[in-house]
Amino acid sequence: MKNTAIKPLFLANYLLLIFYVSWNIKDEQSAIINGIPLLISSFMLIDITYISSCNIRESKVINLFCGLLALDSWYLLLSFEEGHTRQVLLTALHPVICYLSIKFILMFLFQGSGYKFRKAANILLFVTCVSSLVGIAISDRAFACLYGIQLLAGWSCFFFVLTYHRKRVIFVLKSEWKCFLFSVIAITAFFIAYCIATIKIKNHITNFGIYLPMLLFLMSIHGIVIKEHGSYPLSTVFNQRQTTLILCLSLSALGLVIMFMGGGAKELFVAINMVFTFVYICNIVLEKNLMKGKSRIVKESKYNEALRQLQQEEVLKKEFADFLHDDVLQDLLSIKNMMTKAHRPDIQGIVIETLDNLNTHIRRQMQDYHPVILKNLTAKENYQNLMEAVSQSFPERNIMVSFDCSDDLFLVEPYNVLIYRLLKELLTNVFKHSDGNRAWVMLTQKDRMIELCVSDDGNSHADRLLTIDGIKHKGIAAITEQVSSMEGSIIISDNTPHGICVQIKMPMKGENSYQYFVS
Repeated sequence: MKNTAIKPLFLANYLLLIFYVSWNIKDEQSAIINGIPLLISSFMLIDITYISSCNIRESKVINLFCGLLALDSWYLLLSFEEGHTRQVLLTALHPVICYLSIKFILMFLFQGSGYKFRKAANILLFVTCVSSLVGIAISDRAFACLYGIQLLAGWSCFFFVLTYHRKRVIFVLKSEWKCFLFSVIAITAFFIAYCIATIKIKNHITNFGIYLPMLLFLMSIHGIVIKEHGSYPLSTVFNQRQTTLILCLSLSALGLVIMFMGGGAKELFVAINMVFTFVYICNIVLEKNLMKGKSRIVKESKYNEALRQLQQEEVLKKEFADFLHDDVLQDLLSIKNMMTKAHRPDIQGIVIETLDNLNTHIRRQMQDYHPVILKNLTAKENYQNLMEAVSQSFPERNIMVSFDCSDDLFLVEPYNVLIYRLLKELLTNVFKHSDGNRAWVMLTQKDRMIELCVSDDGNSHADRLLTIDGIKHKGIAAITEQVSSMEGSIIISDNTPHGICVQIKMPMKGENSYQYFVS
């Protein structure tokens, strides 16, 4: 589903659940009138509006978490109700929540990037989920059997993938251990309070484990959202203090109106949810206006950031203008001049060759501006594709490139893009300047340290590379600056027995890099 449809879908779910609660408030036999399920469900729905509004980068992982919150809010309310239709809906939620929970955890741990067995795991999870849903239409025994198979196959597949990619999983756990610990403490406190508050309600802790995937990652998701604080659309109109004041005054006024009209706590919950629904609608509409450039309101606190971004854009525009003038425009003018003689076969060949070169140059420049790192491929596969592309761009050079990299290499953003650019620049330098026949690339990530080593067997020496003019040869200077900005180091030395070796080391900081997790 496209990201543009996610927020309207959450809004529709919110309105539907409010309608369901309003309808059941009239039924005195409904357990919703107890207030506890309604209170918890309201918190879930309000949290969805906050998280999805702050999700300006349209992260699929965060959207999936909001989807789990929405399903859990329905599950909570339906689990306290009786009736055949409601029980069927509650039964259908079991396999769906199980499927989405496993998929969410895998997406979180791997940050939505490619990993081995990803496609097979997705197929297995989807097929077993659909099978369980089909079992509902057959019989209770068929559903129980198929749902049991789904649980066994799904979680077995989950633990197999985690075991195979344990290095990546360990990195995430080390980076997020504080959030997980805080979540465990919060879950324990919440569970105790929940049991005490609902002790008189029948089956009040039935299937409580179905909420654990959502609860365990609650603090981690909010940690990501907090890093984007002030990013929800209404923050461009009101600052945090103004937003809080307006919201508190609105809720207070609403509470007084409900009290004077003789309403109770249940009616107040419904009214509060309607207020947050209205706020959510405002955020959605304002976000669309901001995306379309209809709003000119800019927060003064972001002026310096906007100015810095403007300067970076000007540098990029100049580079792009130079590329258009030096490469594209000159070739187009040459083709235009040759069109008067296009009937000649030799001129036609020159025109075709020029267009082919122009196509190659444009594609290469596009890759420089925005590297294509495919999410459905592993990091190693993406880097292998890069090296093949670099090799093909120098057909006159016959250099054999050896690539030493683990299949389960794990690089979080933005390190995966940075290594991509560094590797491309270093390997391109080998093809351009080395007179050797072989090149070696070694890429590892161990104990939060990334190491990239590119070497060749040419006749050049490290001293020559270290003494080059940084103005005329910007490649090494740019690499050194980038690596230093990421608190890394670069060592240029002679290769054995001859050639040059460039070794780059930099720390991969999970807590800082996770702000890019939502990209």
